[in-house]
Amino acid sequence: MNLSYRFAKAFTILVFAVLLLGFAILYYAFERTTMRSAIVKMEELNAYVAGRLTKEPQYDYLTFHRKQTRVFLQPDNSSGKKEQVTEEKYIWNRSLQSYINRISVTSFFVIRGKPYMITSVRYITVIEKRFLLSLLMVVAWIMVFLVILTIIISVLVSRKILDPFYHALEEIKKFSIKDKQPMQLMDTHTYEFRLLNGFLGRMSESSKKDYYLLEELTENTSHELQTPLASVKGKIELLMETGLNEHQFATLSAMNDELDRLSSINKSLILLARLEHFEKENIGSVNLSQILLDRIAYFEDVFAFKHLQIRTYIEPDVMAVMDKSLAVIVLDNLLSNSKRHNYEYGCIDITLTSYRLVISNTGNPPSIPGEEVFKRFSRGNPDQNSIGIGLALVKRILEIFGYGTSYRFYQDRHILTIEF
Repeated sequence: MNLSYRFAKAFTILVFAVLLLGFAILYYAFERTTMRSAIVKMEELNAYVAGRLTKEPQYDYLTFHRKQTRVFLQPDNSSGKKEQVTEEKYIWNRSLQSYINRISVTSFFVIRGKPYMITSVRYITVIEKRFLLSLLMVVAWIMVFLVILTIIISVLVSRKILDPFYHALEEIKKFSIKDKQPMQLMDTHTYEFRLLNGFLGRMSESSKKDYYLLEELTENTSHELQTPLASVKGKIELLMETGLNEHQFATLSAMNDELDRLSSINKSLILLARLEHFEKENIGSVNLSQILLDRIAYFEDVFAFKHLQIRTYIEPDVMAVMDKSLAVIVLDNLLSNSKRHNYEYGCIDITLTSYRLVISNTGNPPSIPGEEVFKRFSRGNPDQNSIGIGLALVKRILEIFGYGTSYRFYQDRHILTIEF
């Protein structure tokens, strides 16, 4: 449910609650006003009768007021009493066959020097259910009309008010860190939206600046590190071709291996840094089945050197949305990992379907928890040839394309699964 309809829903509930409460208040206010009006009329009637009796002692109040008013002479010591109002609600009246409210007002007057009590009575018919139901139906139709009107108006008004917000959302969706043009945000007089636009503008420009600085740093780092590494490696290889004793040759060979490892770490970290800002623009589908078969053929000699048995079940033409070069990096890391963490005469099972890729290999139990194998510089088994970045790189690439990864060790086998 979008924001406009949430506003409409809130306003509708509010209007409905107010109308319902208003009807209840109106009903009880109408009933109370009717009762109060009758009391005031009877107070005035009592005063009128007292005035007429003062002027005309023989005034026939019973005839003129239809026996609704009674006059009683009180004892001499009863003067000074206050007016009394009695309300009796929902009394069944047989003659009317309806419920009525009985109201009586008793006033005390001194007429010609003697205390009198004048009581007037009124009967008010209670609104019957059928009339109340008719009234409810009228109110209900009014409520329905107002609710529909509220929904329409609130949706239209909220969309108009929130137009800068929706425009900002569209700009965020179109935002590319490689785009040199600033975000085109809508001008608005709403203070909160001006704050939002200002924040988005600053953050987008800051992100672009950081991206270009990181890109420049990555390129400079790659160049500045790879050049001396290649130079040192070349000199070591030249020294290894000269007449060296066994100890010197072993030392230079170890140094050469460490340089290879350092070069691999440098390349992997640079690739990870670039992947942090990788954008899936114009990415098509690749034939993962064919790429996997090609990479298995590429590693064939490596597997044979360790006498590994390779068993495959690869469905033909399994397509995946992924950059081809990144797909090769993922498969190379997984295949290399299955060879590295295996023992001689071990086994590697590779299964590829349209739903998942599963690579399992024999090997020793990992020395770290399974959930940590995807962290940088985490190595399941100490191995001088492992740099501990391969699976972190695999996970990051797959996250970019929305694929899930999982690892478990079961029955002396490392099992790594990719869900498409």
